[in-house]
Amino acid sequence: MQFKTRLSKLVNEDVIIRNEKLSSLISAGKFSDSIFLLLSGRKPNPMESILFEKMLISVIDHGMGTTSSMTARFIASGGNSLNVGVGGGILSIGDHHGGAIEKAMLQFYGWGQLGKEKAATLIKEMIAGKKTIYGFGHKVYKDEDPRVLVLLKEMKKLNFKSKHLFLKEEVEKAFQESKGKKLPINIDGFLALLLCDFGFDPLLGKGVFIIGRTPGLVAQTFEELKYEKPVRRVEEEEIEFVKE
Repeated sequence: MQFKTRLSKLVNEDVIIRNEKLSSLISAGKFSDSIFLLLSGRKPNPMESILFEKMLISVIDHGMGTTSSMTARFIASGGNSLNVGVGGGILSIGDHHGGAIEKAMLQFYGWGQLGKEKAATLIKEMIAGKKTIYGFGHKVYKDEDPRVLVLLKEMKKLNFKSKHLFLKEEVEKAFQESKGKKLPINIDGFLALLLCDFGFDPLLGKGVFIIGRTPGLVAQTFEELKYEKPVRRVEEEEIEFVKE
């Protein structure tokens, strides 16, 4: 049986990853650059390298109250090992938690092909029609997502020219004009925007979030196993029984 791959193969006692020797990647010593190469098929340029590393850090953890962290902790609490808790946390990542990146990328790529004027018109029509705009708004951050602000500062420091940043501004401006309030881009949306700048495939959107969040899930699961008593449960006082 024959198998084909574009990713990696053991050749002459060294693994070749996207035409680069694993030994060379180890010597270079930058984990996030190797991730970029593995996912995209090319090495990042210096600006992309800096931004991609910071993007991964931006989602490394967001408190134990998030869907994925609590899932990982509850699973570990039931008497499972660390890898099971982490795996459960990853499986909880979906359209409403970390999974909007893929849809936001498809959205940004589509708008970007239209050009600024047509994209602005479509965005206004979507807001008026109450259509879903992916990557905007946050349950906690109502005015600005602080993680986005840091990444924007880093982009400015690097003088990074984004091809898609104008779409963020068009959405925020159109929403303010239409609804009279802010709808800031969230970290999922901003990561999507930058991944579009890098030319990544939208199918990798969830994957990038998973890569960034997994160290946090390992830490959350470890803490649960190390310091908490087994069998978490929601207190009855916190549960409201609703009669049908």
